[in-house]
Amino acid sequence: MDLNPNRLWVDGCFDFTHHGHSGAILQARRLIPRDQTGELICGVHNDKDILINKGGMPVMNERERYAHTRSNRWCTRVVENAPYVTQAAVLDACGCKYVVHGDDISNDADGNDCYGPMKQLGRFRVVKRTEGVSTTDIIHRILSGSRTYTDVDAEIEDVHLDQLARYATATNGHDPWCYVFMHDFDHVTVKGRFAFDPRKTVYIEGDFDLFHVGHIEQLARLRQRHNADDTRVADGVADDGSVHVIVGITCSEDDLPCIMTLAERALGVLSCRYVDGIVLAPVAGLATSIRCLEHWRLDDPQLTLDGQFSYLNRRVVLDRVLSQRDHYVARNARKGVAS
Repeated sequence: MDLNPNRLWVDGCFDFTHHGHSGAILQARRLIPRDQTGELICGVHNDKDILINKGGMPVMNERERYAHTRSNRWCTRVVENAPYVTQAAVLDACGCKYVVHGDDISNDADGNDCYGPMKQLGRFRVVKRTEGVSTTDIIHRILSGSRTYTDVDAEIEDVHLDQLARYATATNGHDPWCYVFMHDFDHVTVKGRFAFDPRKTVYIEGDFDLFHVGHIEQLARLRQRHNADDTRVADGVADDGSVHVIVGITCSEDDLPCIMTLAERALGVLSCRYVDGIVLAPVAGLATSIRCLEHWRLDDPQLTLDGQFSYLNRRVVLDRVLSQRDHYVARNARKGVAS
């Protein structure tokens, strides 16, 4: 297969597949010029290779990580069981000329640069690592019980318009797609590409903390209920006949504070291909006050019934981390993070 400079490869563990991972995928996709066609192939490592090279299992298993990465709007397709050390032969088989990675160092079990062979071949491209978020940081919050914010207003102020606009882009990573509203549908923070009509909108509300593939499966079901042949997001072209999925992301409750900030949850949800817009910190009663096609609560039994990932919820994720507390405390300590 011919190597195409606009067919790029990005790989990783993608544990939690948080907005830092999504940001790396987005940055890689944006390396392809807006006026040129291209593809971004995402290679995801399996559990065994992560255990060997990181000394412990990921929080999310390989099946969950494959599905979550596949749902990313800027990912063309996923290659499962991608080698931990990036191999030219794998990229060649996919027709990818370059691998893209952040500006941080990634080593294998022997301490070797996972991208060393590709760098020597001149087939490595670098993007800036997303600051302020990592799987290590999220695990630290879970283990320590720490929270970044205790004040709702301060949490809302930390949501940056430029970040929202980038994560709201279509599959090419350049053109606008998603809407971002603040509190209600009258306050548009980021304008989407399609004509917004509440009557052609399915609205779902929840905190979407630790955004995972169980949430994504519910969003996919809402999309598929009304759009059997859904190509508009793939093409980045507005279709006034389509039903759009808008997600209301609520602030933390005092009795159940979120692990992740409102900004982190917003960026994670925006990166999902089944989402057409979000409402940040929706006012109470928004779901029932608007004339939308349907309105739902996250984890409604009708959305989780017989789901492949319906077993996943916040408690399951927390228990996975807490059950391996000693391992994660030691791993974080090696990275200079006290839990």
